[in-house]
This record gives sequence, structure tokens and C-alpha cells, in this order.
Amino acid sequence: MGDSVRQLKRLLGYLREHKFHFIAGLSLVLLMSYTNGVIPVLIRGAIDGGITTGEYRVAIRYALLVLLVAVLNGAFSFSGRYLLVRAAQHAVYHLRMEAFKAIQRQRMEFFDKTYSGQLISRITNDTERITRFLSFRIRMFVYSVFLIIISLYYMARMNTALTGVALITIALVVALNTTYAKKVRPIYDEVRHQTGVIASVSTGSIAGVKTIKALSVEEEIQGKFQEENEKLYSLNVEATKITALYGNAPFLIMGIAMSAMLYYGGRAIMAQNLTVGELTAFLTYMLTMTWPLRALGFTIGDIQRSLAAASRLFEVIDSAPKHIDPPDAVELTSPRGEIEFRDVYLTYHTGKTVLKGLNLKIRPGERVLITGPPGSGKSTLLKLIARFYEPDKGEVLIDGVDVGKIKTSSLRKIVAYVPQEPFIFNRSIRENIALAKPDASLEEIIRAAKIAKIHDFISSLPEGYDTVVGEKGVTLSGGQRQRIALARALLLEPKIILLDDPVSNLDAKTEESLIGDLRDILKGRTAVIVSQRLSMARLADRVIVMVDGKAVEDGSPEELAKAGGLFSEMLGRGGWNGR
Repeated sequence: MGDSVRQLKRLLGYLREHKFHFIAGLSLVLLMSYTNGVIPVLIRGAIDGGITTGEYRVAIRYALLVLLVAVLNGAFSFSGRYLLVRAAQHAVYHLRMEAFKAIQRQRMEFFDKTYSGQLISRITNDTERITRFLSFRIRMFVYSVFLIIISLYYMARMNTALTGVALITIALVVALNTTYAKKVRPIYDEVRHQTGVIASVSTGSIAGVKTIKALSVEEEIQGKFQEENEKLYSLNVEATKITALYGNAPFLIMGIAMSAMLYYGGRAIMAQNLTVGELTAFLTYMLTMTWPLRALGFTIGDIQRSLAAASRLFEVIDSAPKHIDPPDAVELTSPRGEIEFRDVYLTYHTGKTVLKGLNLKIRPGERVLITGPPGSGKSTLLKLIARFYEPDKGEVLIDGVDVGKIKTSSLRKIVAYVPQEPFIFNRSIRENIALAKPDASLEEIIRAAKIAKIHDFISSLPEGYDTVVGEKGVTLSGGQRQRIALARALLLEPKIILLDDPVSNLDAKTEESLIGDLRDILKGRTAVIVSQRLSMARLADRVIVMVDGKAVEDGSPEELAKAGGLFSEMLGRGGWNGR
């Protein structure tokens, strides 16, 4: 309970900037409750003062009052809803932005153990639930509670016995709604989680559609989706069953209560202890309270689910580092490009130790090929230089400075990382190249494209640099995507370039062409190239062979080829992949 209160207070804190809209909206909701609560009293006056006495002018006057109250009620409803929705949208806008920024600040370990579908679900589904909570559920809760209070006040003034029946009815409905909320919340939490799983499976399947089709594993992927979809279906059916059972019970209780009121009220009218107008008012109050009482149960349950959604978002926000850089972070103004690993250990969250006391020094301007069998820690080495991960033990240094103490803005200018599968956004080629430097001029972009040997291809396109390449660069070949990614990296004029298996997805001809061009592209820069293709050794001044997280061979390609070790053996076989 205490945790829920804290979550609620924190969530309401996002309304601070629009608190006047929020308070004004709730005030109008209170007025709407009051006007709805007055209508049965006016009906009683019309019946007792006009209809039963034959004073039709009195009846008409009350009818006009009911019309006026209805118009006011509509105005209060519209204005209150608008102000609350506006305040809620503003609050959720900031919450969504804060959560998105927190995801961007997360370290790579976070993404290794968190499904992307779950994150998408939190940014979309959870924020949508919170919007409904702040704009609709709070309004319904305040409206329902205040309307019930107003109704009971006027009922008590007319007849205490019938008010007692109403109180017992309200108590039963509230107890029923509370039980419903307790039973349905854990199921809806599972539904929310399973929705995220479905989103993850869908995202992965759509992203990997080419691989799925190439391997003809559509049925297997459909089977996995069907399995998760059936889980979601079962959970939703269970939730529906509970909702159907508890959701309609209040109508039965209210029906029994109204029957009792009719019986008792009829006898009271005959005994002249109650008027027709008062009995009509009581029955109208019961009908008026039916929906608020039922909505109150759903609202209580939804409040709990909304707070659970808020808790999931706050978990993402709180788990992100508040500051990307430490307070003593420095800026490297004249980088030389020296890289050093000092006794570096790293264990992934899965428990696998991928680097085991790695010691390595790369000189400024040196081109180094890191090769070895799969799982030997090659790509991890690049990610440590780029500070995607931090070592468990030891240091990774650039120009003698620990990368963890270099300002991120400075590090990203010094170090350019080109992944094995470069991500091309659904934007123009110009925007894709200028991703890390949005204010870059067209001349700077063209210069980077020329160095990456992609300018001629871009110029041949009908819209040139303004050509939109589709999601993930679907309209481009593997080699073209690699070169655009290189141009993106070169735009910042980095001193260090990290290439993660740049030719792994290229055909032999494109591979040969890229290797030839990389000689010019990498001139004057420190280059660390990870690849299992030993053809990349033609680019290297030095080759390092890694096995089981350690550097087991280190030397020039010519030296290692003659040494008779692993590199020589793999060279004779055509590479680690037999090529």
C-alpha cells in the first residue's frame, strides 16, 4: 500500500506544471456531480408540488429547472473533461520523454537482458494506460464518490429507512468491487507482460524476415508466435470471465434493492409516511448511482493497474545512469589514437567470461586485425574501446586516459564504431550520413561519402543525397550499407575506427572492392578490425589471434604466417570459416 501511495504521489508530480488545469477540471467534475445529484430532488418537487396537485405551472417550472441543470451539467462535463485531458496529456508527454531519454542513457548490459518489445510496450501501452488514468479514471472516481455522497445526503433528508437500504446496497457493491479488483489485477499484470512478449516476438520476426524466408522457417516462427499468442488469449479469457462474473453482479444487487424500495415505499405511501415524489426520487437516485458504483469497481482496479504501469516506467527511469559521464571526466583535444588494455576482465550477465586478463597495446596509426574462432571475445574488445561496456577489472585506455573518464562527447568524436550489421534509418541518405552531426553541411557530407567511395553511387540516384532508402536500408546492397556507415563514421573525422566484421555479409567481388578501398579510407587513423575472414589481413600492419578471451598470437601477418601457429594453420585452410 505504501509503495502504491509513493507511486501515485510521484505520478501526480508530473501534473505540477498544469496543476491549475487539473484542479479546475476536478472542480468542474465536482459541480457536475452536484448538478446530477440535484435532479432527483427537482423531480420530486415536480411530482409532489405540481403533477399530483394539478399545479401544472409548478411542474413546468421544475421541468425548466431540470433542463437548465442538464445544460449546466453538459457544460461542466465538457469543460472538466477538456482540462483534465489536457493536463494528463501534458504530464504523460513529459513522462514518455523522460522514459525514452532514460532508455537512451542505459548501458549496453541493460539491452542484453531486456526485450525490445517490453520497452516498446512500456513507452506505448503503459503510457496510454496512465493517460486514461489521469484523464478519465480519476475523473470517474471523483465524480462517482461525490455523486454517491450527494445522493445519500438528499436521501437521508427524505427517508432514513430507505437510505439504510441504499447504504447496505452501496456497501455490498463496494465490497464486491474490491474483491474484483484484487482478483483481476494479477491477471492483468500478466496480460501486460505477455503483450510485451508478443511485441518482442513480432519485432524480431519482422526485423529478421529475410533470414526467416532464406531458411524457410516460417512455420517454426509462426509456431512460436502461436504459443505466445495462446498464452495471451488464455489470460484475456480468464480476465473476461472474472469481469463478467463480478461486473454484472452490481446490477443484480441494485435490482434487488430497488424491488425492496418499491415494496417498502409503496406501503409507506399508503400509510402517508412517504410521498410519490420522494419514492420516485429514491428510485431515480438508485438508477443514478448504478453506473457510478459499477464504474467505481473498474476504476479501483484500473488505478492499481495504472500504478503498476507507472511503476514499470519508473523502473526504467530509475535504472538509467543519471549522468553519462563521471564528474572528473576529461576531454581529449589532440588525440593520438593509442589504445591499451591492461589486465582486462569482462563477464556478461549470462555468466560467461569473455575476456580473461587481456593485455594489449595498439600504437597510433596502426591497423590491427583481431581474429580468432567464434566466441573468443573479438567484438567485445571493440565494444570496450567504444565504452558500450565497462570492464569488471582492469583498464581500457586511449592515449593513456581510461575511456571511462573521457567525456562521451569527446570519445564519440575520437572513436567511430561501424557494426557488423550497420543500421540504416528510414530517412534520406543525407540524414543517415549526418546522423552524428545533424548540422553538417552538404559539402562535409559529400567529402565523407567520397572518402568512403560511395559518392558516385549516391549521385547516380534520381534524388541524390535526398533519396530515402527505406527501413534498414532495404533498397541498398550490403556493400552500399557498409559504405554509408563508413561515411557516417568518417564525417566526424575520428582518430580511431573500429570495424566489426565489415565483409561478413558481402559477396567475394564486393568484399575485394571494399578491402581495396579501406586502404585509403583508413590512412592516418588507428584502425581495429575484427574479422574471421583472413583476407582482411592484407589491410593490417599487425594481426592478433584471440582464443577464449586471451591474445594467443601477436605479430605482423607475414610473421604469423611463417610461425606455424593458429593463424598459419587457418590461413592454410582459407580462414576460420573455411573461406
